[in-house]
Parts: sequence; C-alpha cells; structure tokens
Amino acid sequence: MSIFETVARVKAQFENALEDPALTAIMICPSNPFVSVAPILALGEIRDRLRKHRAPVVAVSPIVANKAIKGPTAKMMHELGLELSALGVYYHYGDLLDGFVLDDQDRGLVDEVEIPTRLHCCNTLMESLDDRVKLASDCLQFASRLARPG
Repeated sequence: MSIFETVARVKAQFENALEDPALTAIMICPSNPFVSVAPILALGEIRDRLRKHRAPVVAVSPIVANKAIKGPTAKMMHELGLELSALGVYYHYGDLLDGFVLDDQDRGLVDEVEIPTRLHCCNTLMESLDDRVKLASDCLQFASRLARPG
C-alpha cells in the first residue's frame, strides 16, 4: 500500500470511466508529474491498470523550451537529477505512455528518441479557449493513431 492510499481512494466515477467501452484514449494533462500526476498513478494500482488498458495513454509535456509553464516542475526535475526538457518528462513516465505530446518549440527533440512516432508536436500553450480546444483535438487525433491492438 502506498502512502497515498492511506489518505485517498479511487473514486467510483474514475473506476467507471476506466471500464467504459467507449473510452478510446487516456490523457495525462500537462501537469506536474511529481505532485499532481504521481499521487493519482499510485492509487489502487492505477499505473498498472493504465499500462494494461486497451486505450492508448498519452501525456502532454508541462515543459516547453526547457522551462516549466508554471509551478515547481523545473526545480523538482533539477533536484531529482532529471533532464530538464520535454524528453525528461517523457522518460520519467516511461513505459506508461503510448504517446507524448510536446510543444512545437521542442520539435527538434523528436529525432532524439528511439521511436519518434510516439511523439507529436503541436502548440501546447493554452492562452485562450480556442488554444485549449485545438490542443484537445490534436491530442485525440494523435491518440487515435496509437490505438492498441485488441
């Protein structure tokens, strides 16, 4: 049992969403992978369930041009000895991900990974509602190309 499970439980709505046959993609928003995402992944074997899920798991980088969009992500990555880049976040998530979305500003990083088709570049900076809608659309289109067999 993780430390997170002693104070938190997976909500029934989340469990139901994971079981929904209409679920075609699982998105991890561009949040801090340590203080926002890690506690969720630690609950009730969520990480393992996502790895085994039929829907592809895609994360959006919270790092653009080697800087955190907001919050302490960059500082934490530095303190943990992780590469301060979108790829540092990608490697941190590891085998959980089927795909990773990074900002157009980081397009040059695509050639640095073993399987570049697992990466997608687009504008990830959400300054308006239109930006948010466009990013969501781009992510879902990318995820549809990553569909898992079965």
